Amino acid sequence: MSRTRLVPFLALALLSGGLSACATAPSPRAALVAPAPAAAQVVPPVAQYQAAGPPVVGMASWYRPGPGLRRTCTGEVFSRDTFTAASPFIPLGTQVRVSNIRNGRSIVVQVNDCMPRGHRIIDLSEAAAEELGMISSGMAKVAVIRLKLADN
Repeated sequence: MSRTRLVPFLALALLSGGLSACATAPSPRAALVAPAPAAAQVVPPVAQYQAAGPPVVGMASWYRPGPGLRRTCTGEVFSRDTFTAASPFIPLGTQVRVSNIRNGRSIVVQVNDCMPRGHRIIDLSEAAAEELGMISSGMAKVAVIRLKLADN
């Protein structure tokens, strides 16, 4: 096709929008321009805890409520996916570090439920028990240490 015959064809294509995709494609130069920096996100500091007393050693178990919703002593709906616990002697709302003596695993849980005094010192949620590696055995010997926020 000769150049003279091609010019009217290109003009017609441009007018009818047939090549509009080419006109809106980003130029290679635009790819070299750095995007604007995102707004800085403020990340709250991680709470630092320290022991608030000596460890208490005893047996721990884990629990899962039966069918239906079950509320804890604090009024919260129990969730097996949170790191929570019940204790007969630790005040509600207290953070504690629970350490599995057999395997050395340790987690921090919040006491949000009460339980009667007996042979166990703490009952853990399913997620907490899984993290400690005690799901299959059901019970484990643990060390429980009450925690308080550290002064910075």
